Order: sequence, then structure tokens, then C-alpha cells
Amino acid sequence: MNSPAALSTHSATSERRGRQPAVPDQLENLLSFEQSVTLTAKSQFGWTLAFVRRPLFQDIEVVIQNPEHTQFMSIEQDGSTKPFYNVRGGDFR
Repeated sequence: MNSPAALSTHSATSERRGRQPAVPDQLENLLSFEQSVTLTAKSQFGWTLAFVRRPLFQDIEVVIQNPEHTQFMSIEQDGSTKPFYNVRGGDFR
């Protein structure tokens, strides 16, 4: 009887976006005006763009991180921000 091999979930889930970059080249074309204003304002306080999720048939999710890389915020279509908790910790180290 064969024993199941240990599953490596990191290799299976590490890059779900395939060959797409975390931040698209034409980012300004994807952002709404309000998202762009919020991103500019937050960057003045040291926040940086972590990644952009582009789910099929849905609005994009813009995720920023603080300078210490300990907190993440999602920028909504209307420019408002909300905490973003769905981040795998090892991805940004």
C-alpha cells in the first residue's frame, strides 16, 4: 500500500495569478479616479502598493501595505479604505 506523499501547499498556492505581475504595467488605466487619489495620499505617508487582484468579472482589488509591512488596506472603488486580512504572511518577506 502506498503512503500519500506530503503535500506542499506553498508551491501549489504561491502564484495563483500565473504569469501576471503583482502590479500591472498599466495600473493607472485600471484605477478609478478616487482610487488613484487615495493611493497618492497614502503613499505620502509611506504606504506602498502591495498587489492588485484582478478576479474575473469583478472589480479589481487594490491592496496597499504600511511601511513596516504589518498592516494591509484595500482601496475600494469609491476611494475609501478598509482593513485587508486575507494575506499569506510569507509572501512579502
